[in-house]
Amino acid sequence: MSIDLSILYSNTSSTGTISALAMYKKLGRQADENAAETADQAEAEKIKAQVRDMENAAIRVRNAQYKQINAQISNDITYFQNRAASATTVDELINDDRFLKVIAYANGMEDLYASDRQRLRDILTSDMSDPNSVARQGTWAEQELARKYSFGASGTLTDANGNTVGIDADGNMVNDGSNVTDLPAGLAKLRGLTLDVSGQAVLDSEGALLTGTDVVSSDTSAYNTALGKTLLSELTAVETEETYAYDGEEFERFKTRTDIQSEVEYYRETIGTVKSVDDLFANQRLLNFILKAYDMESEAQYPGKIRKILESDLTDSDSLANRFQDPRYQEMAEDFSFYIFGTAQLTSSPTVDDVVERFQQTEYEKYLDEQAPGVRVAIEFKRRLEDVSTTVQLLGDSVLREVITVANYIPAEMAYQETEAQIATVEKKVDIDELKSDPDLVEKMVQRYLSIKDSEASSGGKDSYLLNLFA
Repeated sequence: MSIDLSILYSNTSSTGTISALAMYKKLGRQADENAAETADQAEAEKIKAQVRDMENAAIRVRNAQYKQINAQISNDITYFQNRAASATTVDELINDDRFLKVIAYANGMEDLYASDRQRLRDILTSDMSDPNSVARQGTWAEQELARKYSFGASGTLTDANGNTVGIDADGNMVNDGSNVTDLPAGLAKLRGLTLDVSGQAVLDSEGALLTGTDVVSSDTSAYNTALGKTLLSELTAVETEETYAYDGEEFERFKTRTDIQSEVEYYRETIGTVKSVDDLFANQRLLNFILKAYDMESEAQYPGKIRKILESDLTDSDSLANRFQDPRYQEMAEDFSFYIFGTAQLTSSPTVDDVVERFQQTEYEKYLDEQAPGVRVAIEFKRRLEDVSTTVQLLGDSVLREVITVANYIPAEMAYQETEAQIATVEKKVDIDELKSDPDLVEKMVQRYLSIKDSEASSGGKDSYLLNLFA
């Protein structure tokens, strides 16, 4: 919704400013529209959440099934590895359906495993030197499988020098002529040995057995890939940003102003160069941007104070940020968390975006107040009222005090009274608990305040005092 400023000049002062009450009402209508849209979005998200909960319940059931499948696959792999390491004959392996299953699924032979398991055995035990063997008569993939395992090799394995290859008492493959259990030639590749064209074990330059492709590792990995299940991720809600109450066409146009864009671009481009608190305080333009974002521009003249606030440990009740009643100090210290993270959080993308949004909104509200002095006080009053619970807190906040005293015709001279007397005076007019619990009462007080300010402005009253309320 756009704010057409021209229609707000119905009640102007001698200086040409806009009626604060008219501006406030216009902003209120825009805020109501945004709130209604937010409510619609919240209702839509509620429905999405219900659907998401049902889908996540189904995902959890599916994942439970997948975990069972993966556990079985893990067991199959362990079984395959143990059988490959302990077998002493080819027959005991190829007649083991569980062992055979891993080979089949790892090599794309699952259909053959299901329909003709005997043919699969015949392929694996084919003599590749026999052109009439099952593998040689089969497909290229079947021939490759037969060569991969060479289960069809017969006799005891020897090396290229004619030495018998066997397994010693420690389970190691040796070819040194020691007392060993002979290794069947058909198990050579399963044990990772490299064979020459004649089927003998290849030796390295020192006469030791040369290992080659680890078919056990490659096929167990392939088996896991073929049958393993990747657990599904549960659906999560998409984070939505809180809508700025006064967002609209006018605010969007304001953000495109050259001066605003220039400051935003500089902040985004430069904040990443800040590696220490010293770096931040050495760049006054960056520091001013942050202070403006938190509506604390007047504090720029107290860099030492601001630094101590930013570096405050909020878990320490005596830290400087915690000594102030103004919640902006704690909020700024918490948002940047220098005490915990140094400048890491300050320069993170989410924090940068948040500071930029704060800056744009705060500067926009200053702009509105320039057009209609008093509007910003009214806006801030409704925000700050949420954070107070006692009359003392109310009197300690310049904005709250301004609206309460003006709207209830309490003389400014009350400030010269003792605190107890001021509290008594205010509480005769205002019940804080009742005010906070009744939005209509708050609205009437704010509008009464703005009416008084408009009346003062139209009669030539000065509005410059408003600037000091945000100091």
